[in-house]
Amino acid sequence: MNLLKSEWIKATTTKSAYWLYGLGIVLAVGLAAIIGQFEQTSTGEPVAGAPGGGGDPLFAILGVSAFTVILAWIAAIVAVTGEYRFHTNKATFLATPSRWPAIVAKTVLFTVLSMVVTAVAVVIAMLVAGALSGLDSWTPFSGDGLRYLVRFPVYAALGTLAVMGLAHIMRNAAGTISLFLVWTLALEGMVSLIPRVGQDIAAWMPFANGDFWTQGESVRGFITWGEWPAFAWYAGVCVALWALGLVITLRRDA
Repeated sequence: MNLLKSEWIKATTTKSAYWLYGLGIVLAVGLAAIIGQFEQTSTGEPVAGAPGGGGDPLFAILGVSAFTVILAWIAAIVAVTGEYRFHTNKATFLATPSRWPAIVAKTVLFTVLSMVVTAVAVVIAMLVAGALSGLDSWTPFSGDGLRYLVRFPVYAALGTLAVMGLAHIMRNAAGTISLFLVWTLALEGMVSLIPRVGQDIAAWMPFANGDFWTQGESVRGFITWGEWPAFAWYAGVCVALWALGLVITLRRDA
């Protein structure tokens, strides 16, 4: 508990965490408001230039997957790499020579924060978009909306394990964030372009599998198995990356 309190104090006295989490929620809600404003209801007249496909509440929370989750992961990366940059990890490891309890405490805290921030963004975004659009299906408390309310925070929590593992391995904020963004935003989408084997490799990309489990058939891509096998693979890769970061941190100098 003392380690958790220590990590909580570090997190709450760092402005970057407030900015990243706050910006993630604001951007998600802002996009939801824009989408809700222009979404035509089933009884309304068609609006020129308005987006379609509003029956699925996933449409109302596009900002959560585009902004909130990404910024929550960056906050976790900064929390880890910031200690290496300012050498505060040395004092932490002196207080806990075995090291792993401190790493676990930080992981638990930022995993929970990622889940809470993502859940808050999903709820507010869906309520705002639903109120503005008039679509009763855009609610986070029933139907598909409730499924997204459960799955998005879990997806964010597992991704937090992965990025914290990468942060412990690289120990540099710019490098870790760059690698993570290139991996998730470019590499997983471009690997399918490799002749003959690209589509087979693309089916094994972990974040693509996580997106499929979270968002459903609309993002299946080249994945041939079901949602729960996709979730198992995504979770396994995320836990493995975190475990690798833990092992490397235990074996090398602070």
